[in-house]
Amino acid sequence: MELSLLPLMLLLILNVHPAHTQGKPKLTVKPQSSVFTGDTVTLICDEGRSTGRTIYWLKDFKRIKAGSATVTLREVRVSDGGRYACAVERKTTQSQGVMLTVRERPKPVVRVQPDGRVSRGQTVTLSCDIQQTDVINWSYSWNKDDSEIHVSQSQEYRISSVNESHTGNYSCTGRETGGSRYSHTSDKVTLTVSEFSKAGLIAGLSVTFLLIFALVLLWCCKHKGAESPCSSTDHQPQNIKQTSEQKTSGQTPPQSDTIYGPSYVSYAKIDLKSMNEIKEKKKDQGKESCDTVYSKLKIKGSVA
Repeated sequence: MELSLLPLMLLLILNVHPAHTQGKPKLTVKPQSSVFTGDTVTLICDEGRSTGRTIYWLKDFKRIKAGSATVTLREVRVSDGGRYACAVERKTTQSQGVMLTVRERPKPVVRVQPDGRVSRGQTVTLSCDIQQTDVINWSYSWNKDDSEIHVSQSQEYRISSVNESHTGNYSCTGRETGGSRYSHTSDKVTLTVSEFSKAGLIAGLSVTFLLIFALVLLWCCKHKGAESPCSSTDHQPQNIKQTSEQKTSGQTPPQSDTIYGPSYVSYAKIDLKSMNEIKEKKKDQGKESCDTVYSKLKIKGSVA
């Protein structure tokens, strides 16, 4: 008796299970449940055989709308994220909830090593840095002057032995490997390639400045050397002082028309006339003032 009931029970279980599965709709999110702002998301409620019935849509356990089995969310925002589910009219069961995550679309930053201005023959490395996302693997697309030039899984784009043809504006865009998400396009970075680098230009200017400084210093030294003997004129007051001392002591200096001194100094010999001679000459001329003093000046060169 007990053995005869076992097949009947198994048959009842098999008949009830498909009916239960058939009555519960299934919710699908395309292209994926994690997206960036600005993306388009499609929600599909598979109702099984219940065609033509109204589909109720729920977000965070609250009914938001009634309509068809497909709902499209365009230009999604962060506020569109949440738990979505669907239910079929006149059925108590609803689909399992699907979590939709919406994050801000990231914007990469391009960095240039060693610098944006380099000389011919150098190696330049461009890196595309994307942060604050849950994307595990990116594919990087590189653009030069708005034209795609390179795509790789590496965030670095290296240019060996650059030349003038590599001069331009570079940017990058990240795309999710195996997914539908993509980033903004980075701001453009300008790469300038010339024959001479900035460091070489600075070194050249430094050498030029040092050369000019050396020439000016040499000219100053040479010009100062030509004028330096003039400092020996300090001996002249000393000679005059010695003559005054000899007069005071009663010594008679040697009679000579020449006063010896440095070879480069010229001296003057002054003969003073007496007041009688001046008065006699005044009588003869009758024009000069009585306070006029005459002297006889003889200029003699020095003896080497």
